[in-house]
Amino acid sequence: MSELKTVLNSRVFIFTTFLVVIWVSGTSEDYGSGYGDEWLYYFDDNGVRHIMNFSTIPKSTHGMSFGEIYFHLYTRETIDKAELITLPKNDDSIKSFYFNKSNDIKLLTHGWLSSDRVHWLQQMKDSFLREHNLNVITVDWNEISRNTFYPWPALSTRYVGKKIAKFIEAMQTSYRIGTKEWHLIGHSLGAHVMGYAGMFSNGSLSRITGLDPARPLFELPQMPDIYCLNKEDAEFVDIIHTAGGTYGYAASHGHADFFPNKGTPNQPGCQTSGTCSHGRACEYFDESISYTAEKGFIAYLCKSWEEFSNGNCKNEFSSMGYPASSNSRGNYYLRTKNESKYAEIDD
Repeated sequence: MSELKTVLNSRVFIFTTFLVVIWVSGTSEDYGSGYGDEWLYYFDDNGVRHIMNFSTIPKSTHGMSFGEIYFHLYTRETIDKAELITLPKNDDSIKSFYFNKSNDIKLLTHGWLSSDRVHWLQQMKDSFLREHNLNVITVDWNEISRNTFYPWPALSTRYVGKKIAKFIEAMQTSYRIGTKEWHLIGHSLGAHVMGYAGMFSNGSLSRITGLDPARPLFELPQMPDIYCLNKEDAEFVDIIHTAGGTYGYAASHGHADFFPNKGTPNQPGCQTSGTCSHGRACEYFDESISYTAEKGFIAYLCKSWEEFSNGNCKNEFSSMGYPASSNSRGNYYLRTKNESKYAEIDD
C-alpha cells in the first residue's frame, strides 16, 4: 500500500505540471467538449463503451480497492488447463508440477478492463505452444484492471509490475534459472506493467515487447522513463505501434519501434473504432509467431513514414513481431493487408 501511495503522489505532481494535448480521429464537435484533450471513448473486450477519463486522477488511495495478481502456467502438456502458480510468502520456493526449467519463458499480460482470459491472449498462448516448446505464463491482474476509473489501473501498473518482478526473482531462485530465458509481452496498460517488471529486475531480462503501449497518463503527459515502458527496461525492447496518438504511444520508446501502416488509426480493416487499431498490435504479433525472420512482417529502417512511402528506405530491415532481431535499432515501417493473414509476404 505504501509503495502505491508513493507512486500516486509523485505521478499526481508530475501530471499537474503538464498541459494535456492529444490528437485523435474525432473532435470535440463530434463527441462533445474535451474529447481528445481530457477523455476518450473506449470499447472493452465485450464491445461495451466506456469513457476513458484522464483529466482527473485520485489524490489519495482512500476508498480504492486492491486485488490479487494471478500467474497461470501453460505448457504443451497443459495447454487447455492452466496450473496456478502461487508466489510464496517469506523465502519459500515456488513449486510447480509442469514448469520445465530447460524451456524459455513467455510472460503475457492484458490491459485495462480485461483479464488473461481475453481472446487475443489465449490465442497467443496457443500459438506459442503450437510452434515452440515453452513455458507460457499469463498474468491476470483483472481485480485491479477492471476498475472503470482509468487513472486507477494506470497508476497501479507499477504496483503490478513490482509483484511480477518478485515472481520472476522467486522463479529464478527456485529453479536456478537466469535472466536470458524471459520474454515479457504486454498490451496497452499491460505493456507498462511489463516495463515496470523489467525496471524492478534492473533491466536484466532478455526482452520486453510492448503491444501498442497505452498513451494516456504515460506519454500524455510525457512521463519520465521510470514511469513508462522504455528501452532501459530490458536488454531488448521492441514496440509495435498501431493506434499512435490516441490510445497508444506516438513516439519511439524502444530499441526498435515498428510502425505498421504509419502506426496510427485506422489500421487496414478497421473502421472508426480506435480500439480496433489498438488491438491490432496483438493480432500482428500473434501471426508473427509462425514466421521466420526472412518471411512475414518485413519492416524497413527509415526516418519517417513519408520517406518509406516514397520508396527511399529499402536497405536495412527487420522482421516485426516475434522473429524481430535483438540487434534491431531505430524506427521501422511496413504495410499490412486488411485481414488475416496480415503480412504482405513476398514470394
